[in-house]
Amino acid sequence: MTAGDIVEKLPAKQAESAEKSNSASERLADHLSDENYIEQQDQQLRDIEQETKMVPLIGPKIPFDVVVQEYTPHETPEFYFKASDLSDTYAWIRPMRRDGNCFYRAVLAAQVERIVRDPDELRRFDAVCKGWKDRLLRLGFQEMTTTDFCDVFYELLNQILAHELTLEQALTKCNQDEYSNYYVIFLRLVASGYLKEHADEYAPFIDNGLPLEQYCAQEIETMWRDVDHLAIQGLVSGLGLSLRIEYLDQTAVPNGGTHYDIPADPAHPPPVVLLYRPGHYDLIFRR
Repeated sequence: MTAGDIVEKLPAKQAESAEKSNSASERLADHLSDENYIEQQDQQLRDIEQETKMVPLIGPKIPFDVVVQEYTPHETPEFYFKASDLSDTYAWIRPMRRDGNCFYRAVLAAQVERIVRDPDELRRFDAVCKGWKDRLLRLGFQEMTTTDFCDVFYELLNQILAHELTLEQALTKCNQDEYSNYYVIFLRLVASGYLKEHADEYAPFIDNGLPLEQYCAQEIETMWRDVDHLAIQGLVSGLGLSLRIEYLDQTAVPNGGTHYDIPADPAHPPPVVLLYRPGHYDLIFRR
């Protein structure tokens, strides 16, 4: 190769080098852009989490009209008119934090209100709950942690039995993370335990062919997991409750009506009523 050949090839080499440099710069810019996007997403999630934590686990009773005011007849007519209809029947709502535990906390709040005011329900509920420790251990739940969750819940019941807590004080405990999470896990264990006790009845209804044990571990026993119909059935049956769920979204009603009762008993309307909106449950009260 002559000196002339080398000189002729220099511009091509320089162009190739420049092209590679531009390509590397573009990749770096794309990478930085991706990093910025990820950071923005992470910041949004942190903001949402922080905003969520500012909402009480179990909110105060407020007029049901606030539900109606969340919707408009033009933008969300289905929800608006259903909420308006429900406002004729229900006077109050107790909102729950949107954290995946809302159903369990709504049931907890409802039962705390009932047992503080109704001695017969207190005795019944106390006996049912205190029978669950042995039932869970017989099912193979880990003894140390299961006993801890049960004992913390039983302490709440004992304080109410001994008239050591007013309704306000009991709900205050339910709003404190160090207690509330134990209460929720106890309720989750009851729901899981009941389904395991009746595995032959409920296993065929599990989606994706998951074994019942795996389904319960993933979907019920794990905190922050939203409830599904099987978990609802497990908890309501496990505690011997009667529950009505009112649906703003009527397409979600299992029986195609306007509400769903567990168990179904037309002669005796359930004393506990929850309002379901997509992905969320609150506690509501009749007029």
